Amino acid sequence: MGKLKTPDTAGFNAGDSYKVQYIRLDKIFIDPEFSNLFKQSEEIVNEICESVIKDGFHKEQPLTLWGNTLVDGHQRYAGAKKAGLVEIPYIEKNFDSREDALLYSFERQAVRRNLTDADILLAVKKIPDKKAKNGEGSSAEILAKRLGKSAATVNRAKKVLKYASEEDIQDINDGKTSINKVNKKIKQPKEVEFTANDAQSLPANVSFLKGAVILLVDSKQTTAAELLINHYLNKNEKRGFYDLLPETISVQLPRLQLLSRDTN
Repeated sequence: MGKLKTPDTAGFNAGDSYKVQYIRLDKIFIDPEFSNLFKQSEEIVNEICESVIKDGFHKEQPLTLWGNTLVDGHQRYAGAKKAGLVEIPYIEKNFDSREDALLYSFERQAVRRNLTDADILLAVKKIPDKKAKNGEGSSAEILAKRLGKSAATVNRAKKVLKYASEEDIQDINDGKTSINKVNKKIKQPKEVEFTANDAQSLPANVSFLKGAVILLVDSKQTTAAELLINHYLNKNEKRGFYDLLPETISVQLPRLQLLSRDTN
């Protein structure tokens, strides 16, 4: 087959209007992290293949590439390849980070279909929290809006990933149960309080961490301090650790102060 005739603007699945270009299918890079985000339907691939053979590639459905990496349109790519297409229309998008590209892929799927609970867990696991800018809401609210879900659902997914058993998470992935049902089963650990007085000293590892965090924050390396805390402490220990810090240090770590207010 030769090059397909398509309009100069991308259609609904590509998002906004972008200049349509053409690329050989053998020049497209398939990144497993993107291609494995969603289970591919062989039935849909076959339908696309038959449609391409009969009517050509759907004009309003160009692929979306980031450089030469396929970000959106894996089933369309597979169907076109199966039909023997050599060249295919695409639009190119630029992303600031890999996480932004993954979020875009999730977002496009959310537009086309209802995300399963397994999809939501994967999105929450793959896409890290970003500090919300003024007026944007919490990181959970930002992700929820992009996925077409509620912030409560995103927060429940975070709780499940943090505290649920591997068996329960696998059951969600297999469609045997839901995030909501597993969330209700979870007994979240009680917050740990650290005390230091004449009769009781801090555990050596906590004392060392406290000193390291103070030094980092004093050196204006707040992000490094947060990474260190996240690496060494469980969620139920972080609020207690926050209370150990001098006020001049703790006020520079506001995310720790809010931990006990997380939505269940």
